[in-house]
Amino acid sequence: MESIEPKIVAAIAGAITAYTEETALWSVSEKKKEALPAVEPINLWGIAGRQDLMLQRRLWQLRLCK
Repeated sequence: MESIEPKIVAAIAGAITAYTEETALWSVSEKKKEALPAVEPINLWGIAGRQDLMLQRRLWQLRLCK
């Protein structure tokens, strides 16, 4: 009967080799990663205006309910 120990050692060695190759490729791909394009800025004045309108509406509703 043959020993399974060489097969286990070969499997572990193969897994370690695959892991080191994968981490090496991952680090190379991280270095080549391009910068994300700039996104159009958010119109903060528009958001503030809407929030102000919603607040005025809520205050008006409270005034009418009293």
